[in-house]
Amino acid sequence: MMGGYYVSIVLSCCLLITAFMYGISSRKTWNNKRIQWYIVYLGFILGIEFISKFSIYILKSETTKYLYPLYVTGEFFILISFFLTELKAIKKWQIITKLITGYIFIETTVLWFMKNDAPTGYAKIISHLAIICLLAILLIKNLKELEKNNPLSIIYTTLFLYYGVSLFLFLLMSQLTAININIWIINNILSSILYGSSIYAFYKLKKW
Repeated sequence: MMGGYYVSIVLSCCLLITAFMYGISSRKTWNNKRIQWYIVYLGFILGIEFISKFSIYILKSETTKYLYPLYVTGEFFILISFFLTELKAIKKWQIITKLITGYIFIETTVLWFMKNDAPTGYAKIISHLAIICLLAILLIKNLKELEKNNPLSIIYTTLFLYYGVSLFLFLLMSQLTAININIWIINNILSSILYGSSIYAFYKLKKW
């Protein structure tokens, strides 16, 4: 079981690195305003993963919960900004996004300082629900583009799958822990699908 867990980690990290490097290596993808926020998202996740793995395997840290407020807040803000850019949303929604981002950061930080257990709040649920709802709107909006094989639709679909299942797992298990090894493996497999699909989408964007 542990062997499968470590294989899933390596696979997920390798695909994440490949997706990010592939995304920034091409002018056609990096200069595409519709995809820039998503490449920033991949870079942000890569940074979080690097710090987390460095803390665990190099510094021998027993916990990386101090990263949770930054992770949840950054993930929410970057992805929502990506979706709003695609939807050409008015400035009011950008202000609302910043207010919710502030709430998420404050709640997770307070819970981390007071209880040393930031995931126990509502921030992750609110974040994932907002992400899933906007993804649903984007998928419906781009139904016609799906027929035209729009590469961005691949990213929207895999993001919807990843965050939909992740929200279910979070509600089911409260949080991912070392005890729930199967949940970690599922999470890493979903991440691998997302990053692998991102590589394919970037490849299609070059030719689109």
